[in-house]
Amino acid sequence: MAFNAMRKPGRQAVAGMQRNGSANPALVIYLDSDSLAILPPSDPDECPEFIRLLRQIRDSADELAVFPGRHKAVRDDDARPE
Repeated sequence: MAFNAMRKPGRQAVAGMQRNGSANPALVIYLDSDSLAILPPSDPDECPEFIRLLRQIRDSADELAVFPGRHKAVRDDDARPE
């Protein structure tokens, strides 16, 4: 399945694990208009690949999280008079 949609989160965007009663837990990302739910596989044999994906998401999010601060620092440096 190909998923090629770029979305920018709104001001009320949140992410977290959600569990509804006896239903499987899911990683849910609410983008303040759209949402994405990532559900674990029903086949236990697919769990290692799913865990790998979740760790890639975690690691990539950690990498991306440093860029907004760096971008602001560059803008601040550019705004200083020479």
